[in-house]
Amino acid sequence: MDILGYAFNGIVQDHVVYRLNKKPSALTNYRYLIVSERIDDVSSPWLDIFIVRDFNRVEKVLKRNLKKKIGLEVTLSGLRKTDGLQIGKWFNQIRELYKFCESSSCQFILSSGANSLLEMISGRSFDAILKICDIKPERYWLELEEWLANRNERRCFLTA
Repeated sequence: MDILGYAFNGIVQDHVVYRLNKKPSALTNYRYLIVSERIDDVSSPWLDIFIVRDFNRVEKVLKRNLKKKIGLEVTLSGLRKTDGLQIGKWFNQIRELYKFCESSSCQFILSSGANSLLEMISGRSFDAILKICDIKPERYWLELEEWLANRNERRCFLTA
């Protein structure tokens, strides 16, 4: 599987999918996904991933305006500074978001939200979190890999 969220330093890395805030104006020589956390962008044809900060707050808008096959991403980075009650609520929202993704033909994406290597989360930890949320890790990783492959097939980029 490709790496998501890798910092772009001007040199294209193989097997990396870059996260961009807007669509490039010209063809690129790298694979990318367009990411936004603005609720107004959720129905945009160029958007690949919508970052969900609070599912309860955006659920109604998502039900009305969401396009199929988009990725709905939730990050773990905010959990580091929360108490047990908030973590419990977060797990409940994740379960609800996952069910919503299944019913609306969207891709659920669980991300570390890491801004550095020190904030990265191991695969075993991801699997444990998925299991707590009643999500089968094997199925999750397979669906995510297929979704990424389908998103990248639609993109035109130059090969070196």
